[in-house]
Amino acid sequence: MNFQTMDYFVAVAEERSFTRAAARLSVTQQTLSAHIAGVERELGVRLLERRVPLSLTHAGEVFLGYARRFQGERRTMGREFMDIAGDQRGLLGVGIASTRGHMLMPEAVARFQELRPGIDVRLVEAENQELVELLRQGTVDLVVATVDADEPGLVVRELKRERVVLLVSEGLLRQLLGGGWEAVVREAERTGSVAALVDCPFMLLGRGDEPGDLSRRILGRSGVPLRPRVESKNSETLVELAARGVGACFVPDDLARAALAAHPGSDLRAIGLGPDVGISISLAWRASSHVWSVIESFADLLEEQVLAAV
Repeated sequence: MNFQTMDYFVAVAEERSFTRAAARLSVTQQTLSAHIAGVERELGVRLLERRVPLSLTHAGEVFLGYARRFQGERRTMGREFMDIAGDQRGLLGVGIASTRGHMLMPEAVARFQELRPGIDVRLVEAENQELVELLRQGTVDLVVATVDADEPGLVVRELKRERVVLLVSEGLLRQLLGGGWEAVVREAERTGSVAALVDCPFMLLGRGDEPGDLSRRILGRSGVPLRPRVESKNSETLVELAARGVGACFVPDDLARAALAAHPGSDLRAIGLGPDVGISISLAWRASSHVWSVIESFADLLEEQVLAAV
């Protein structure tokens, strides 16, 4: 059993297929199968249920935890010695939601490449829950996401508070509410409730993303039934639909302002629901005996960028 064996098993566990894992590792299926069988003989247990689809036994799940921890320690060791040697090369994996990535990453990555030209950046876009899981697995080094400050095993630094607003076209409000639509908007802004908009078609993000969960909480406490007209994983898609009068969507204030600027001829309206309606966005990475200096450098750069934009 060695580091290579750990890498092989993690690939099989993640791909749930010897064929895909072998292609990912650039080895033959026979080599891969022989390594796994050797570990099973050494441990005296079966790690895999070899049927389609491939699955892990209880022993396999336990071994996967050890394998990922070994991988993390090996990565930490390598990066600590890179820092000691002053080696400014490597690959930084950053996880972020697609819309937030579109707004933050172009400037951040461009600036970072100037400061650390030997570091490549791999952006992984996913919903919030998946990002945290990818971080724990070691698939990414750093995430920009909603993460509890006391999340076990992670270092969490708050980056910003994202205020959330309701984006909707005035034409749709007029169609639904007639001449009294402006009074309804003022009431929503005063109370933070969208109860008076119960007949408005709402468009929501998925349940795995914090903005989507927040949207459902707002509708729930306002007594509005959860019957979304459209569901999507992409906030920008919902914004475009809102501009066409399809429905209303909850989006971060930064995105709403960008949408208003991008659609100067539209009648889009951003309805504020109060200062407390928002999402905490943090930077997070795995707690370790040594944190790669590149991770902290990128985190510092993002914090400076967000602070400068305030």
